[in-house]
Amino acid sequence: MISQADTHSVSHLSAEVKPQLLKTPDVSTEALESDISEYDSSSECETNSTRSSIETESDVSEELVKTTNYRVAADVDPKATSTAATVQIEQAQPEKSTTSDNDIEVAYDGKKPPMARSVIDICEDILGVLARYRLTHQSDTSKVWGAKSKFLVQVERCVIRAEPVLMSLPAFPFKSPNKKTKVLGTLPDKGEEVALSHLEGLCLAIKDVYEPGANVFIVSDGLMYSDILGISDLEVWRYGQALRKMARDHRCDHVKFLRLRNLLGTEDIAEPITEEEYLRDAPQFRDDLLERYLPKNFDIDAQIAKDASTTLTYRGYIKFLETDLATQGEWETKAQMKKQCEAVARKMIVRGKAFATSIAKNLTEHVRLSIHPSTEQNKLSMSIIPQIGRSVTPWHGALIRAIDGSITMGHAASVPALTHDLIFDREGRPSYFRERSDLFDWPGMDVDFNYLYPTGIIITPRDPKSRYSFHDVHMQKVRALSEACSPVVLRGFTDTTDEQVFEAKAHECGTVQPWTFGIRQSVKDAMNPDPKASTVTSTEAMPMHYDGFFFLKKEIDPADGVEKLVSKVPRFQYFTAITPSPPGDGMTLFASSQLFFQHLPAPYTLTELEKLKWDCKHSSNWNNHLQDLPLVTPHPTNAKPCVRWHEPWYQWMTKFSTNEIRISNSGQHYKDLIREMLYDRRVCLYFNFEQADILVADNISMMHTRSAFTPGTGRELWRIHIN
Repeated sequence: MISQADTHSVSHLSAEVKPQLLKTPDVSTEALESDISEYDSSSECETNSTRSSIETESDVSEELVKTTNYRVAADVDPKATSTAATVQIEQAQPEKSTTSDNDIEVAYDGKKPPMARSVIDICEDILGVLARYRLTHQSDTSKVWGAKSKFLVQVERCVIRAEPVLMSLPAFPFKSPNKKTKVLGTLPDKGEEVALSHLEGLCLAIKDVYEPGANVFIVSDGLMYSDILGISDLEVWRYGQALRKMARDHRCDHVKFLRLRNLLGTEDIAEPITEEEYLRDAPQFRDDLLERYLPKNFDIDAQIAKDASTTLTYRGYIKFLETDLATQGEWETKAQMKKQCEAVARKMIVRGKAFATSIAKNLTEHVRLSIHPSTEQNKLSMSIIPQIGRSVTPWHGALIRAIDGSITMGHAASVPALTHDLIFDREGRPSYFRERSDLFDWPGMDVDFNYLYPTGIIITPRDPKSRYSFHDVHMQKVRALSEACSPVVLRGFTDTTDEQVFEAKAHECGTVQPWTFGIRQSVKDAMNPDPKASTVTSTEAMPMHYDGFFFLKKEIDPADGVEKLVSKVPRFQYFTAITPSPPGDGMTLFASSQLFFQHLPAPYTLTELEKLKWDCKHSSNWNNHLQDLPLVTPHPTNAKPCVRWHEPWYQWMTKFSTNEIRISNSGQHYKDLIREMLYDRRVCLYFNFEQADILVADNISMMHTRSAFTPGTGRELWRIHIN
C-alpha cells in the first residue's frame, strides 16, 4: 500500500538523474466562485482495495539502465493482476530511501545504477506527480487524500497493461454570461491557452516517470447549464470548437475531448460532427442525460439542508451568479436578484448531480480531476492555471501577466488601464492583459511578445513576411526582458547566423566574458572519445547546472585571507541556432528559480532552503573541490532568490567527467527535492531550438541542461557568455 505521507516523501524523489534525458540505445472567484463546471457530488462511491507488494528481482544491465523507456517486459501477461505477476520494467530507478529526513546519508546514493522498478514503484511515481498538482500540496499537508487508494487501482491497471493513464476533467463550458465586466469575449483566449498547456504539462510529467504517459479528457459541461444561464447552444458549440483548435495549434497532443453523447453511449455519431448536427441533437442529449442519470426521488431541498458539501456548492453558485447574471436582467430590489440566483443555483445543482453521476458511471477507469476545492475523497482538486492568489478559471475571468511572466486572474473590468495594456491575438480578438513597460516598445518593428509555458518570452514579427534584421534589435531591452522572464527567444529575424552580427550584438548586450578558446564556442558533437573531454561537446545528456561553475580562478577570501578557487559565473548565456536538432531531440531545458519557489511543496520553505550549503567534488585534474556553496543566492539586479546547484553526475551516467554532490550541513534528501523541482514541468521549459533562433537566458536566475541527441544530426549552437 502506498504511504499516505506527504508527497515529498513519495518514491518519485529518489533518482539522482532525470531518466528521460538519457538517450535510449535504439530505441473560482475565491473558493465560493465555484464556476459553472462540475457539481461536487458527495454521493459518489469510493473504491477501496487491498494491495499486494510487487517486487522485481532481476539484475539490470548497464545498457538497460540507460534506456528511457518504461515498458512492461514482453513476457508479462497483460491480463495478469498485480497480486499474481512479477513485472519487469525496462527502465531502472533507484531504491527508495529508508532513512529519516534528518539522516546525513540515504540508502541510495546514485553512484551505482539503480535497481529496476516494479509496477508498484511506477504507480507511486505517477501518484507522486498527481499529488504535486493538488490544491493543498503547497499549504495543508495534514489533509488526507482520500482518493489516493482509488487512484492507485486505476493507475495500476494502466501500468500493468502498459497503457496511458486516463484522467477526466469536467470543465471548459463557455465564457461567463457577463461579457461586460468578467471576461473578454465569447471564445477561448490566453487564459484557456495557458490552462491547456498546464494540463499538457501534467500529462508529460507523468510520461517523464512512465513511458506510455497519460491523456486528460476534457468533458465539457456547457450544454448542461447553457439554457438556464442564457447561453445559446451555438455559443457553446463555437467555444468548444475553438478550444479544440487551440489544443491542436499549441500541440497539446495529450489533451482530448468528450461530448455529452460519449456519456450516453451514442457512438454511432462519428467525429467530427457538424454544427448543424450538434445544434439539432444538443437539446435531446441534455434531456436524455438528465433522465438517465439523475437519481430517482432526488430531493434538492433535502440535499441542500442536510449535505454540507451541497450547501457549500449552493452558496458558491449564488455568489458567482450575482456577477454572471448582473447584465441579464433588471431587478427592482436586491432581494429579487437574490431570489433569481437561488432559483438558477438549484437548477444547476440538479443538473450537476446528473452530470457527475454520468461521469462516475461511464469513466470508471479515469482518474477524476476537479477544478473545485473538495474533500478529495473521489477526485483530485487542482488549479488549471498556475496563478498567484485566488483561483479563477479562464471562463470566469481574464488572464493578467506581469512583466516577469507571473499570472493572476481577475474580472476584466477590474484591471487598471493605467498600468496594463489589453493584448489582442492575431485574429484581432482581445486575449489578455499585460503589465505596461517600455521593454515592449520596439520602434520600427511590429512584433509580438508571447509568453512561453511555463517560462520565457518568444518575440516574433507580427507579419511573417517582415524582414527585420537582428542587427537593428535593441539588445539592452532583450537583456532586461531576460532578467525578468528567461529565456528570451527571437524567431523570424534575419542575420542571426552572421558571425560578425552575432558577436557585435553580444557586445551591445553587455561585457563579453572570454574563455580559453575565445569568446564564441561552437556547441556541437566534437566526436572526441577522450574521457577528459567535455560533455558539452558530446551527444550525451548533461546534468542540470549553471554556466561558469567550473570556470575557476584563485582569489583571496577577504573574510579569512585564504586563497580559494572561485567560480567566475557569467550573467547571461547568448545563443544562435546554426543547426537545430529534430523536434524532441537535443532539447534545452531552462528551470526558473521564481517558479521553483512558487511551486515548492509544503512543508519545505524558502527560509529553510536558504540555510543549505553543498559541496562538489569533480573528476577533473584539479585537486581541490568546491565546498560550502550556498543553495540560494540573491539576484544581483532584483535580489530575488536564485537556485545555485549542480546535479550529481556519476560514471554510470556518462563516458566523460563526473561530479559528486553532497549537502554539507543537512540531510541528503534535499538533493531529491531539488532535482524533482528543477525538472518539474511547471518550473522547467523544455525548449527545441529552430533554425536561426536567438536565445538570451539569465544565467543567475535560471538553471539549464540539455537532453541527449542523436549522433549525426549535426546539431550546432553558437554560444557567448555576457556580463
